Amino acid sequence: MKNKLSITSATLLLTACNLVPEYHRPVVETPAQWHDASLTIAKTAVDPSWWRAFGSAKLNHLITESLIYNNDLAAARQRVEQARAQAKIAGANLWPTVGLQGDFSDTHNNNGDSQKESGQFIASYEVDLWSANRARRDAGSARLLSSVFTRDALQLVVMSNVSQAYFNLLGLVERKRIATEFLANVTYVMAIIEVRFQAGAVSALDVAQQKTELATARASLDLLVQQVMLAENALAILLGHPPLQTSYLGEYFFDMQLPVMNAQQPIALLERRPDVRQSEMDLIAANLDIGVARAAFYPKLQISLDALLASPQPAGVALAMASTLTQPLFQGGRLEGGLAYAQARNAELVEIYRKTLLTAFKEVEDAAAVRSNSMRRLQALADAVDMARLAYQLSLDRYRLGAIDYQTLLSTQRSLLSAENSQVQARQDLLVALVQLYQALGGGWSSKVS
Repeated sequence: MKNKLSITSATLLLTACNLVPEYHRPVVETPAQWHDASLTIAKTAVDPSWWRAFGSAKLNHLITESLIYNNDLAAARQRVEQARAQAKIAGANLWPTVGLQGDFSDTHNNNGDSQKESGQFIASYEVDLWSANRARRDAGSARLLSSVFTRDALQLVVMSNVSQAYFNLLGLVERKRIATEFLANVTYVMAIIEVRFQAGAVSALDVAQQKTELATARASLDLLVQQVMLAENALAILLGHPPLQTSYLGEYFFDMQLPVMNAQQPIALLERRPDVRQSEMDLIAANLDIGVARAAFYPKLQISLDALLASPQPAGVALAMASTLTQPLFQGGRLEGGLAYAQARNAELVEIYRKTLLTAFKEVEDAAAVRSNSMRRLQALADAVDMARLAYQLSLDRYRLGAIDYQTLLSTQRSLLSAENSQVQARQDLLVALVQLYQALGGGWSSKVS
């Protein structure tokens, strides 16, 4: 009991001094409202299963599969485990170190062999005079959280990439369908022109032009077939599978629902974006590193616990403490350089944090702007497609009767193809903008560490 009191007394005499600067979240100019008028303020965060709002059973399956098998996510999970181990190492100096020192000798003499064994426990403890060890521990914990938030941010990117890749694939399949239908129309017109050419009603120029249209239509279709295959391969890699392992089709492009979504106030992004939280954790760790660098200028006290137990009297305690007290005197600028580096690193991360948050605001506004304009384009192009289809049908009927020339038919033929492709592109832009808006708002992410 006496030994215990002596050690406790020695520890209590050494009151730690905290050299870590007080942390303050950097001030960033934050808008009170969103600039885009379409962003109606919501009281709740984005649904964690936001992708289900598109009404696609196939997309639901792809997202689930990517969260399990995506290689980048698997690697990020291992980086979290590495950071967890590093955090454990960073906090180790707060605990005593205990070891065993042994001696073994084997001698031979005239009377026979002789063996001698001895051993003793060695225990020591570094008194955290300036809170450097606690700062290292806390910095390790902050970096662990940073790796967790980095993983979560990557998870949002993967879900967004899978969604966009799937919509891109469906868009290409729809354009392939349009190209196939266009090729059939061009072939049909080609047959009409050849009949009229045989009858002397049109010139060889009309035949040559339509043959050019026919060859171009075939080449465009072949290109789209290639692009569909490449899109399937890209989606397979996101899912962690070899290319062409399975088909990802089964839904019609225009069956995708267009969810209506709102956003919380801009200030909510400070807590709702994992990349913003990750940047702040890096900054907190760097702030703690300044305390560690400052503590390096001051004495270190290493106590031999086994020596204290052997001589627990006050004189023995003082002698044991004094004999292990070290004070840095000249380090050739190493300590000054370490402190300057820690302070400059902290200042750098302040700017990175501000840029990350400003970029988050921009991404929300960009996605909202594309959503609004793509919605209007889509509505206008739906009317354009209806009118282009009607114009083509009327011109085809009148061409068969010889009421219009070939150039008029060719113009309406091309206009229909252009309008249909533009409609697909506008709808794909809208779907992608919705996905990017979900991602920019945090995608229903929860800051709960797991």
